[in-house]
Amino acid sequence: MPKTILKLSNLRKIYIMGDKKDARRAQKEIQKLHKKYEQAYADTNKNEIKRIGERLESAQTMFANEDYTGAYNIVTGRKIKPHTSHKGVVVHALNGINLSIEEGEMVAIMGPSGSGKSTLLNMLGLLDEPTTGQIFLRDHNITTIAKSRLPEIRSKELGFVFQSFNLIPSLTAIENVMLPLKYSKTTYGKRRQMAEEALRMVGLGDRLHHSPNELSGGQRQRVAIARSIVNKPAIIFGDELTGELDTKMTKEIMQLIIDLNQKGQTFVIVTHNPEVARLCGRTIKIVDGKVASK
Repeated sequence: MPKTILKLSNLRKIYIMGDKKDARRAQKEIQKLHKKYEQAYADTNKNEIKRIGERLESAQTMFANEDYTGAYNIVTGRKIKPHTSHKGVVVHALNGINLSIEEGEMVAIMGPSGSGKSTLLNMLGLLDEPTTGQIFLRDHNITTIAKSRLPEIRSKELGFVFQSFNLIPSLTAIENVMLPLKYSKTTYGKRRQMAEEALRMVGLGDRLHHSPNELSGGQRQRVAIARSIVNKPAIIFGDELTGELDTKMTKEIMQLIIDLNQKGQTFVIVTHNPEVARLCGRTIKIVDGKVASK
């Protein structure tokens, strides 16, 4: 049975913009209560988990319904005067996401502009903190781990491929692929060997010393993919990774990803392209910050 590599539990990401003091106060108290819930969860205190969990769920529901004074009261037992200013807005970018990614999957994430796809990708990739909710990577609760450790976890467990390649123009293909290994404890020779192996895996064994401006768009994306797999991460995230490629190059890159997936590499790909999504084993559709289908 496949292992769950990454799991999101009741994840919410809320942005408060402008003059919304009651919303900010309620959100702050909900986050404090959520920390208490996480501690009870870590201590396996079933009574506290139930007691705090019920209050937390009620407060989150009120907040989602824009009853900020009610949410504040549920959490603290105190009342605040409603803030009458209508300036500003509260954006529920993600609203109660429950999602699991299993080892060996190839998953597409789709949705209209503004639906929360990019925010979800940032959560999955540990690039941003959720307002409330939990993220588990290989059964470890990431939301309880110190922020200072997240870069190390990302570099070891996660790979990223972007639409615009994000290669350094002054470096060769092999030097770009070696970048994620810079702070590893392996020797320079071993890092270079790993980068060369990754480039050969993506079909660029004869382009090791070419700079990005000497490569085609498809070849540059292959270098970016080699860079993402060089650490043998648990998951590789692709953000519109075929967005700047023509139809022929898109097919070539997707075939490469399929080949890597068949060898066991897990992929999560954000895309607007239905043809790309069709090639994935599962499509997660995001609408208004919620999972519409998975």
